[in-house]
Formats: sequence, C-alpha cells, structure tokens
Amino acid sequence: MRIFISPEMKEMALKESQRRDAYIKHHFEVNHFTGVERDSVGFCGEFAAVELLGGNWQTNIRENYHTIDDFDIILNGKKIDVKTETVPRKNALKIINKSIQDDELYGRRLINKNQLALLGKYDYVLFGLFIREEMDYWYPIGIIDTKTVLDKYPATIYRPDGNRYPFPGSPIPTSILSDYKILL
Repeated sequence: MRIFISPEMKEMALKESQRRDAYIKHHFEVNHFTGVERDSVGFCGEFAAVELLGGNWQTNIRENYHTIDDFDIILNGKKIDVKTETVPRKNALKIINKSIQDDELYGRRLINKNQLALLGKYDYVLFGLFIREEMDYWYPIGIIDTKTVLDKYPATIYRPDGNRYPFPGSPIPTSILSDYKILL
C-alpha cells in the first residue's frame, strides 16, 4: 500500500510549514532538509495518513499552530500521531517489503526524546516513510500504542550496532509494529 502525494498536497504542505514555522520549536535538525522542508515532509505524511485511514486530508488541517497539537488524526475515538521519515531507497525498500532486521541501519523507528512527553496525548503512533530519492509516494510502516513505547522503549543515544543515533530517542523495532488496519 502506498499513498500518492498530489501536487496540491505538496503545495499545501509547504504553505502549512511556512505558516507554523514561527510557532513550533523543532526537536531536532537533519542535514538533508531545511526546517520548512522537513515540516513539509511531515505534513505530507499526515495528509497521506488521513487518506490511508479513509478521511479527507483537506478537512484535517489545523486552524492555527499557536500550540502543539493534541493529535494528528482521530479515528474511532483513538488519537493518532503520525511520524514520517525519509529513508534512502535501498533501506526504504527493505522496510517496505518487511525484510529489514531490527538491529541494522534503519531497522528501528526513532521517536525523539523531547517528543516522549507528548505521547501521553495520543493512543497510537503511526509510522510512515518516503523514499528519499522519490518523494511522490508515502508508505505506511505500522503502528504502536503509546503505552508500549513509554513502558518498554526508553530513550537512548546508542544504536544496537554500538554507533550513535543523531539525537537521543526511543528506538522502536520495526518488527513489532502492527498493521495500520487494526485502527479501521
């Protein structure tokens, strides 16, 4: 399953990123995107997730960004936070076809340590990705309930291979994620 990111979605994601930039403090930076570009990726991921779950992405856009949201999507009374990342093609394909090992590079989904306090607002985290070299499709990876993240995956700086993550976070093994369809 994948969701096409239309030109309209991309345009609105950029607009919303620019609109919220003055109000949101970023939890981390990446070298391959500016803050607005990274936020646009996040918005495209949210728009795609809304479509995936049967909603209308346009009606899910917030009125303002003066505060951090309480959730990205609400479905059947469950509050869902969407986390979207970009992954280089060779690693992304392994995640998409479920052949990636948890302890290899890109084998875990990382939630920034500074975002952990927000997990109490949500019931689930829905992970998705873009193939970094081809940003036209969003791919759902899976979901996890926030209680499991908080109870079992404390933040760390160390990857399973002994190297370091770019920032401290909770490394969620990809293999334990459930299919998004359990939300429907």
